[in-house]
Amino acid sequence: MTTAVREAKTRAGRGKTVGAKRRSKVAPTTAASKEAVLDAIFADAPETPRASGDLPEMVRKNRRERARRRLLDALEARGNHPVPEGLRGELRSLVERWAQRGFEDAFPEADAFEIRCAEERAVLDAAARGDDEARFAAAERAYRREVETRYGQIEIRGLQLSARVRQDLDIAYVPLHVEEPSEAVRSAKPRKTTGKRPKDEATTLEAEAASAMLRVLERPRVLATDALVDHPRLLIVGEPGSGKSTLLAYLATRAARGELATSIPGRGPESIPFLVPVRAIHEATASPEGIARAAGVEPWFVEAALRRGRALLLVDGLDEARAEVTGKVLPTLTATLDAHPGTSVVVTTRPVAAPGRGETAPRSFARARLLPMTRDEVAVFIDRWCLAAELSLNKPREQAEIDARAAADDLKERVRASRAIEKLAETPLLCSVICVVHRFLGQRIPERRVALYEAITNVLLYEWDRAKFAEGAAIGKLDAHAKRALLARLGLSMHRARMAELPAEEVVRRLAAHLPDLGRPEEEAASIVAEIRDRNGVLVERAPGSFAFSHLTFQEYLAAMELVNAHAYDELLRNYKDKWWHEVIVLAAGFPGTHADRIIRGLLDKDGEGVAEGTMLAAQCAETAVEVRQALRKEIEKRVARLVPPASPTEVKTLHHLGEVAGPVLLRLLDKTSTEGRASIVMALAYMRYEPATRAIIKLLKDPSQTRRPFPVLHKMTEATYTLAECAALFVVILVRVSEAAFSAFLDAMPPADPSAISVLRQFSKAERNPQERAKLEALIARAKAAHARASSASAARSPRRAARSG
Repeated sequence: MTTAVREAKTRAGRGKTVGAKRRSKVAPTTAASKEAVLDAIFADAPETPRASGDLPEMVRKNRRERARRRLLDALEARGNHPVPEGLRGELRSLVERWAQRGFEDAFPEADAFEIRCAEERAVLDAAARGDDEARFAAAERAYRREVETRYGQIEIRGLQLSARVRQDLDIAYVPLHVEEPSEAVRSAKPRKTTGKRPKDEATTLEAEAASAMLRVLERPRVLATDALVDHPRLLIVGEPGSGKSTLLAYLATRAARGELATSIPGRGPESIPFLVPVRAIHEATASPEGIARAAGVEPWFVEAALRRGRALLLVDGLDEARAEVTGKVLPTLTATLDAHPGTSVVVTTRPVAAPGRGETAPRSFARARLLPMTRDEVAVFIDRWCLAAELSLNKPREQAEIDARAAADDLKERVRASRAIEKLAETPLLCSVICVVHRFLGQRIPERRVALYEAITNVLLYEWDRAKFAEGAAIGKLDAHAKRALLARLGLSMHRARMAELPAEEVVRRLAAHLPDLGRPEEEAASIVAEIRDRNGVLVERAPGSFAFSHLTFQEYLAAMELVNAHAYDELLRNYKDKWWHEVIVLAAGFPGTHADRIIRGLLDKDGEGVAEGTMLAAQCAETAVEVRQALRKEIEKRVARLVPPASPTEVKTLHHLGEVAGPVLLRLLDKTSTEGRASIVMALAYMRYEPATRAIIKLLKDPSQTRRPFPVLHKMTEATYTLAECAALFVVILVRVSEAAFSAFLDAMPPADPSAISVLRQFSKAERNPQERAKLEALIARAKAAHARASSASAARSPRRAARSG
């Protein structure tokens, strides 16, 4: 379409008069001249012997001739219009790529070229007649197909295959959610549902639970596609790796298929999408000409779509504008929108670095934050990624689905079993990496955190870089080990400074100080920072001019690695009371070759004869370490047993004082003690507000086991009898007050709770004066009732089958 519209503009101009004048001057292109064009191109593109293999000479010759004839037929489908130089260049590139494949008959690019040439003829013929409407309609049909081809697939990275693997978005993409845009938070009305009211109890209760959840959240989750319906001018803010660019590709594809509606009055699903990567804007700005150049189309077509009020602008990375156009993009985009008020626009950007400041956007834009994936969305993402990976091996669809289901079920179970993995998997980027790690470690995930983070950073440092960095890039001159060493020094320097983000110029300075140790000139530091600026990897530009590791976990892991390599154990031990350093200390003990016994012994000695932070950290280090002497393990067990499970209010207070450092130890012993011990551990976890216990507490909400003896709480020994489900419900009440993440987790995974747990939630709901907090508890109660209804329905469905078998 691009070549056709360029030629159409040249030949037809902007009016019928000009078109009529030029029609008289155009000489038809003969078949012979087209053959001459192809002969010259084929002469310059000799076959690659490796591509042809051991094929007989006659087969190679016939393939080449069939390819030539096929392309000639495609050119002839354009009619008597000349072959412009731009199309010749594209044809030359196509033939070169086809030659590398031995001119095999099944070559998708040739199929696309044939279709394109046929569609171009309609554009050119309309231009020759001076029929602007027919010209626009023909160009639109061709452009929609081009958009779907360009953006309708997603690359499945990390599969380590010889060729890039792409799968249809319908197979591989998980639609993302945003918070309800800020512009209409208070005025937004609930969407009307279509169809009859469900009669079955489980479905009705699910609707009640969903309604309660929406009342809880001031800014409910909505699909990005639905947000665009209500807000035709939308600013979406997302962290690096959150899926902003893929979201816009998805919107472009949906719009090209006529499946994306907007709220412009009277407009059907006929928007014409123009995806504009801001980083691709050079001298031009966000004028129609600049938009056309960045989107790869002709200006006349963009201008015509804008005039008709049918353009959908998808502006990717407003914060990523090049230095020479930074001050021009926003004003010219605003001017374009002012001139064409019927235009729908979605703009993406990263959050600003400065606290309290909002992201810059044109006037009248609603703002929405791209949200992390929920547990259910992570599960769907894994299902689709595994299916796309299996299909990439050209398996029969049925077999691919069987293999994908087995791999996905295994990975989902492993993700649910690990708090560390679950937190990482909330973004599409890191969830993809976890899928890659699982696939190429024989469908397993390393159980030790150090091994897990090593595998994940390997993927980010190698596979993503290989796919994204240009040949000759400064960072490409460093292998994975050198990159890891460079980032480890940066991570440690940031951690020592208690910083999770650094200005770009400071990152350059720190990298420059380390590069000579790796045999590279310090001058390459600026290039490295520029090269990783627009990439998603271990280190990212989280906000304009501000760099950070894509997850704090990676900073902690790399800082620990650098300290272990330097044998800086004394520095680790000096920081044992500082929460900022706890994860670094625990990870350091888990590196192969580290002196874990020395770290653990030093931590135990910090406590003297008592049980405090040193003991709790030592217990965690023993879990992550590759090897610990048996005598040292037994000493840790004896010390921990003096405090866990807590046997008195004083011990509960001690654990409360220790805080999160005691949390992992309490969790590990939760299933290894009596009912009273479990109850005291749950209460201790609740007092310290230990959010990572959420998964374990969800299981206990179903447990009707009762205490028979007094057990300690914060201030006394309680004589009352409690079920473990009641204790778990008390944990829920405390956590949802302080953690939206915990509330979301409980809401996502609320089981058919024991009646005693529901009773506790109901009592606190009635006594709660804060409407927001009361609505949270009501939502959880509704979700528990819905879970009960589902369980009852499933049980009722199974009963007739059992009766039939017994009969």
